[in-house]
Amino acid sequence: MKKMLLVGMLVIGGLSYGRDYEYREGQELQVVQDVVREDQSMISRVREQSEKNMDIYSEFHRELDTMGRGHENK
Repeated sequence: MKKMLLVGMLVIGGLSYGRDYEYREGQELQVVQDVVREDQSMISRVREQSEKNMDIYSEFHRELDTMGRGHENK
């Protein structure tokens, strides 16, 4: 009788652990997906800012070239 009770407890414990493991695995996967989504969002924001900075940089140098030519012609 004790052996059957012990086996029953082990089976129920194993099933319970398996369900909890699957649930935790799903939660961890959700966390990883959220992190990946945030990283992709951050990368796109950095790209946009980088493109804006390159536009500002090129315009700045264009103005320097124009000013330089103006001083050479005078």
